[in-house]
Amino acid sequence: MRDAYCEAVSIVNISRISRILLFLLLAVYSITLMVTEWQTSQPYVRQFFTDIEGDVFFYAINTSLSVFLLWATALLFGVCLLCIDKVQQRQAYWFYLSQVIMFTYLGFDERFLIHEHMGLWLGRNDAYLLLGLGFVEIGLLVWLGNLRQKPLAARYFLYTAAVFFAMMVVIDAKFPSQMVLRLSLEDLTKLWADVCLFLFAWKILTQHISTAPLRI
Repeated sequence: MRDAYCEAVSIVNISRISRILLFLLLAVYSITLMVTEWQTSQPYVRQFFTDIEGDVFFYAINTSLSVFLLWATALLFGVCLLCIDKVQQRQAYWFYLSQVIMFTYLGFDERFLIHEHMGLWLGRNDAYLLLGLGFVEIGLLVWLGNLRQKPLAARYFLYTAAVFFAMMVVIDAKFPSQMVLRLSLEDLTKLWADVCLFLFAWKILTQHISTAPLRI
């Protein structure tokens, strides 16, 4: 009972620290934008507040879904971090942390076109930059992922995501830019990969939930 109590207190303390950090970051963000408007003008700062809108309903829906799924995947792995003992399960801890960082970054990349801008800056096809991130992810999975201990369904979703990701990279790198269905195939294979990655993280989290000891 004492161990359970100490663990509960520890979780509450972590949660309190996280809330404080969240509100501090939110305060810095808010002040920065307010100062920006004060120092420039409303039309200038409107660029940061503007809604995503276009000529059709559901404008940019595919990108919105992709960003949501990538950040949701990062969140699921963040919850996984709370389900393990950092000291006794260090490999799992570093794997989940790496996945939080990876999918948080991928969400930012999808929303703010980071690899596209880097491709222009480097004078290289930006698809190969994504391929490089794919190899980094493979390295993390092999080195830290301990996939044999993951649920079978989680592995199936991961392998399926890898297939869709490979298809997306090939389409992006090799298909003619104006080819019929090229854009749809590229973005939809990316979306299917994102869905499978989300389900990969979800299955891992449900494994932790189902095996967690019930403490009263």
